[in-house]
Amino acid sequence: MKLLIRHLKKQGQGQTTEDVFVEGDTLLIGRGTNQHILLPDQRVALAHAKLTAYNDGCKISASTGKYVLFNGQMVKKCMVSVGDTIEISGHKITLLPGDKGCAFVVEVTLSTVKQEPLQNRYQVNFNDLNLHKRSWSWLLFSLIFILCLALPISGVLSPSWMETLRESSLPSDGQWLAGDLIKPHKFMGDDCSQCHVNAFEPTTNEACLSCHTTIKQHVAEINITADFSPLNQCTSCHKEHNSKEVLSDYSQQICVNCHVNISQDKRNNREYGSATDFEGHHPAFSVSMLKPIIANRKITSWQTERHLLNDNKITEKSNLKFPHKLHMDPKGIKSATGDVQLACNSCHEPETNGMAMKPITMEKNCQSCHQLTFDPEDPQRVVPHGSPADVVMMMREYYAFRFIYQNLNNDLDDSIVKAGDLFTVRKVRRPGRDERLRTEFEQSLNSQTIASIEKLTKQTVRTDALVWAESRANQAAIDIFERQACDVCHVVTKDESNDIPWQVEPVVLTKRWLPKADFTHDSHQTMVCLDCHNASSSELSSDVLIPDIENCRDCHGGVESENLIPNTCIDCHGFHKAKEHLFGQKNYNHEFNKTVEQMKNEH
Repeated sequence: MKLLIRHLKKQGQGQTTEDVFVEGDTLLIGRGTNQHILLPDQRVALAHAKLTAYNDGCKISASTGKYVLFNGQMVKKCMVSVGDTIEISGHKITLLPGDKGCAFVVEVTLSTVKQEPLQNRYQVNFNDLNLHKRSWSWLLFSLIFILCLALPISGVLSPSWMETLRESSLPSDGQWLAGDLIKPHKFMGDDCSQCHVNAFEPTTNEACLSCHTTIKQHVAEINITADFSPLNQCTSCHKEHNSKEVLSDYSQQICVNCHVNISQDKRNNREYGSATDFEGHHPAFSVSMLKPIIANRKITSWQTERHLLNDNKITEKSNLKFPHKLHMDPKGIKSATGDVQLACNSCHEPETNGMAMKPITMEKNCQSCHQLTFDPEDPQRVVPHGSPADVVMMMREYYAFRFIYQNLNNDLDDSIVKAGDLFTVRKVRRPGRDERLRTEFEQSLNSQTIASIEKLTKQTVRTDALVWAESRANQAAIDIFERQACDVCHVVTKDESNDIPWQVEPVVLTKRWLPKADFTHDSHQTMVCLDCHNASSSELSSDVLIPDIENCRDCHGGVESENLIPNTCIDCHGFHKAKEHLFGQKNYNHEFNKTVEQMKNEH
């Protein structure tokens, strides 16, 4: 972003203008010589305020203990629109529409009240001290040369003398050192050459990447627009020899320099909004949701889609039926052991690192209430929570066993002829009956006749068992798939042309909704789940219960927020996020185009 500062100066009876162009979105205002808008007035602080430009206007923010005059009121910060004027000690600053390729024109009119020159405010000057400049200059030069150069160099020539200097109050080589290393770099000791390959030259990327070999780029170069200017030097953000305990510079301005403008993702045809401050200028949250890919009326795969959370029409398609409102009824819900009152942590348990939730499973979280029973005569028997083929096979085997066990082995009436007994002539039961009939009957049956009758009888018994088991299993399957179990929580389809007509659509839940942000539940343990997730009123599992940015802004603000938790960009967003490219790689566009050509040739 480019801004134009237009100074209005009185000259004779008229005015002259002086235009100054500034690259960036922030103008510093004050009495200091490093300020963009210099106000030479002792009533103005050295760094009095700053003006930050956005796409739709500007924001003026005064330094601590300072104020600006806006619409007749003293304010610390406010939004300034085109045409508005602010005053600082009588000096007027007006925001005008853009001109000469600049986003805005900032017109500065200095107060006509004459200020006393700074050089006339003091009565004593150096000449009044009767000191000779040349002699004092040589004296000071000699002291600096001896104390700051000659004495430390003598310690370099004699290590024992250097130790003596370091332990004394005399200057040593400590005044040359940039500062202590951070804790992870302490192992280097005094070997400066591990980072500074050439003496008195800054550290290079190659020196950093010789150890940090897995560091990723901020974003894959093949994804971004041509006008993107990445931070190519590690030292742009990582400052060693500082008093801080961390190596990274978390200054928000490093991020704002690029993200003040809207950026474009070329590969995914996606636009990233402008962002400069979490409280005042940050786009709405976007979530990543899984969408099923359907071919021939079947789900073949899933792909990730990005949606804005402030879109009230977004829904999650997970193939799960689960009403939070019903399960969180304060009166409780019915279970096998009586009424149970559920809370969020009854099902949702955070991972060890607090970043995500542990997976919810049928065995761990659901089956205590939702038991997969299928036979009223055997309520302890349940089917597996698996594929329809496994469920039907289990029920067929169960009912086949029941037929054999009950119909063939538990018949206590000996007068009933059972399979296997048809070919054994029973002994005479009535007193006095001649056993001649038994002998004649056995003699009249040859081996072929007995084998034929035995085969026919066994086939009849097997057919009866199959018909009975299949009919009972089919009825139980209809109940469990279409009425009492599967259809309660799952999307169940039916195709009579298949051997197993029922198909339970797979449940696929989004594991990480905000992959571009680092959110942990550990740091929010003092919060109640319902403060952020409106689950108690959700009647459909398709409801998206992730809170939008307005919910976060109840507690979190920008860097200069008051009465809110101040947050910088890096508090929520990581930097080295590119999945494909290491920081030291080059010519990504060439590699990407080469990969595309290979894919075309393969297909």
